[in-house]
Amino acid sequence: MNRNFKRISFFLYSFSLSIIFSQPESQFNPFDWVQYRKTGNINSISYSNTYLYLGSENGGILRFNLFSERFEEPITIAQGLKSNSIKALHLDSSGSLWVATRIGLDFSLSAEGDWRHLTYRELNIPSDLYIEQIGESIDAIWIKTSNIYYRLDRINGIILESMLIPNQKIIWSSKNSNFTIDFSSIIINYSLLDGWLYDLESLISPNGRKVKITTYLKNSEMNDLWIGTEEGYFFKGDNTMKTLKSFQSGLAGNHIYDIAGEKSFWLGGRLGANSYGISFFNQFANTSDLYLFDENINMDRTSIYSILEMKNEVWFGGDGVILSFNKKNNYWKTIQLNIANPDNQISSLMNFQDQVWFGSYNGLHVLDFNAKKIKNDILKFFENIIIYDLAIKNHLFFIATEIGLHVYDLKNNKLFDYKDFGYKTDDFLPPIRKASFTDLLITKRNLYAANQSGIISFNFRTRQWSNAVDASIFGGLRVKSMAIDKDIIFLSTIDGIIKFDMRRNFMNIYNYSFIGQVNDMYINGRKLWLGTSKGLVSFKFK
Repeated sequence: MNRNFKRISFFLYSFSLSIIFSQPESQFNPFDWVQYRKTGNINSISYSNTYLYLGSENGGILRFNLFSERFEEPITIAQGLKSNSIKALHLDSSGSLWVATRIGLDFSLSAEGDWRHLTYRELNIPSDLYIEQIGESIDAIWIKTSNIYYRLDRINGIILESMLIPNQKIIWSSKNSNFTIDFSSIIINYSLLDGWLYDLESLISPNGRKVKITTYLKNSEMNDLWIGTEEGYFFKGDNTMKTLKSFQSGLAGNHIYDIAGEKSFWLGGRLGANSYGISFFNQFANTSDLYLFDENINMDRTSIYSILEMKNEVWFGGDGVILSFNKKNNYWKTIQLNIANPDNQISSLMNFQDQVWFGSYNGLHVLDFNAKKIKNDILKFFENIIIYDLAIKNHLFFIATEIGLHVYDLKNNKLFDYKDFGYKTDDFLPPIRKASFTDLLITKRNLYAANQSGIISFNFRTRQWSNAVDASIFGGLRVKSMAIDKDIIFLSTIDGIIKFDMRRNFMNIYNYSFIGQVNDMYINGRKLWLGTSKGLVSFKFK
């Protein structure tokens, strides 16, 4: 059997495996895979002694710890829900969680995983209706549509009877609703913190934006008050101090191109109907600071393809522009770039001394960090060439392009094709053709460069090139991103994520529906973080 046939056979086997897996296997704990999204409206609130459960329009179920006053991992389709669009929910007295979505009713006896699903057809509910509210009586679960109440079995969710008026006392969780003067009489007794105001119709953010209240719940036993809004903000009322404190969970958009940062992440992505700005995500509190285009002066609307965090500033590469955020003084500005195509994607950003280099789909450019002026005489070689990625270590600048991989010696001002730079191991096999290099990854000892013919590595100590991963492992597909932990390398392609043990020659394939297209990857501790077309995803891989 020749080598090419082996590659094709392995790729077909791998491809078939990836199709099979639409949800995490049973070997994973419920929160080994976690998906974070733009939340949208908070439609429903339920509670236990420990948690508040918030049903959101786009971000699944948010879990707020009442003792630590922090969000924990959300419950989404990554845990087995059929949809991230939550219309109503209820945590019953036995600890089971009931969730209504656009496509049916989900329930979990553990309130975490092992979800069971009933369609509206199975519930015998007309297709033009949806569940507006969920509650419970002593012996049953109740759901309410626009004009009918249904009594359900607490164990299997089967409808026992339907009626126009319930015949039992029901404890309801909150629903999405228009609010009356009755609610105004409640909230008027509270003081809002952190610069928020209330005008008897809506909440007003510190930036002056009116935010509609979408749901609220009052604990009759403790007299606590909880409020959800249309922007995903959540307010916790302190009955003793009569104050309302705001919390924010969720992202500015669901399509993420780039992740930057260490303990907290800057997230940027595609500009669209469901993307409104840039997120700064705190992975320990599961909260985000959102920087929205419509709320910040000098922050032009653009997709974000690359992010560079420096000491005092963060730069975001967009469509022919760079957004700059001053961390100390908390202000934005837009740097207009004098490049040939104003719609040009800024694919990568790197800084070296007093200069910022950026690769685009129209070539390689450099900005003087102090003067903020483009030097058009730099590296004419790359004019009109697509630059996919940049990486720098010491004075060696690596440039991944559509025409190959190049090394620019910044100290000596010399440009090399990678094959003409350094040394090669005896078994090194360069790409068969002049392939595009689409992603770069630098570790303490090595550079990894990906192309469709395989992944090669450069050792900074020995200055040797060697083969790291054969193309048969990823089917010769384009590698969008890489991440590495010791001998484990993660690769993302259009067909999902591959986890490959380079020492043991062993691999796993992950292609779950909630992942989508992976655009960027980052390892922090025991977790792999993924910037995807369906949000920010974490995977506890060890």
